[in-house]
Amino acid sequence: MKIEVDGYTIQIKPINYVDRLGLQGEFADVYANGTDNVSQKAFNLLLGHTAEIAFNNPDTALEEYDYEVQLKILTNIMSEYLGLSDNQKKSDGV
Repeated sequence: MKIEVDGYTIQIKPINYVDRLGLQGEFADVYANGTDNVSQKAFNLLLGHTAEIAFNNPDTALEEYDYEVQLKILTNIMSEYLGLSDNQKKSDGV
């Protein structure tokens, strides 16, 4: 599975059912009080879990990108895994 972010093509592992359910729960917990009330720590932990699912070794896979690009990459991966990305919406006919 591949995603594109800021001109980079990144190979990621597909997500399995159990990990998808866990990620959905974490996402719901992080955003439970609305998008304006998300703590940076909770959001970063959610992205960290996303990285653990997406890569065999997240440290190595992401080390070449600066922090802001890493956040974009992981946010895009999370959206893809949760079916929230534009690509997913198009493939689902939405």
